Amino acid sequence: MYDRQYDDKIFTFEPSGGLVNATLVMQDFETDSYWSIMTHEAIQGKEKGTKLKEIPISVKMQWQDWVKKYPHTLVLSVEGKEDAGSGYINYFNSEKGFRGISATDDRLESKEQIFIFVYENKKYAVPNEQIEGGKVFDLGTARIFLYRPEGAEMFYSTLAFMTKSIGFAKVDNGWREIDSECVFSSDTGSFANGKTVCPKRINGFDTFWYTWSLNNPDTELLGGYSEEE
Repeated sequence: MYDRQYDDKIFTFEPSGGLVNATLVMQDFETDSYWSIMTHEAIQGKEKGTKLKEIPISVKMQWQDWVKKYPHTLVLSVEGKEDAGSGYINYFNSEKGFRGISATDDRLESKEQIFIFVYENKKYAVPNEQIEGGKVFDLGTARIFLYRPEGAEMFYSTLAFMTKSIGFAKVDNGWREIDSECVFSSDTGSFANGKTVCPKRINGFDTFWYTWSLNNPDTELLGGYSEEE
């Protein structure tokens, strides 16, 4: 999810109808510029080079989970009709990318599900299956904690937290931030009950390896992990 305001201008975005490397390109009404959601910037038009600003923090979930939390949610329909089907079932069940497009970077399979984030202008990716139950990665000047429940559906949003202190530790089948002693709750998806300020979620999102790597070939792939003791 991205902000609409840039300097003193507020943009109105819509799908452009075009794709770059099988990923959505948006278009704004105000300047007729084109914006790639995978490179996080305008790639053509008056705003070319302007970086998209992520809004913290969006959450992705299935309708069945959303309606449990918010049972009175209204559903937008077209002419009073609701679409009960899914045009993406075959896509999700296939090993092939959109229209057969595949990753040229063979470090992962094309449809490997990954979480991506940017830190100090450097792009990182980690396979979702490696962070089930929680994993910690050392980025040199910071440590990042990534979490997905065991066996999580692909629609679950990866949770990411960062600290520049000692790091995170696994304790009693859970996790805590060492300096603050804040404890992570998988139920709330947050850290709490520490002696100082607890780590907050950072931006990032889940996607497929082929769509991300084709647009961002300079991505560092986090393969191992270190649990701070």
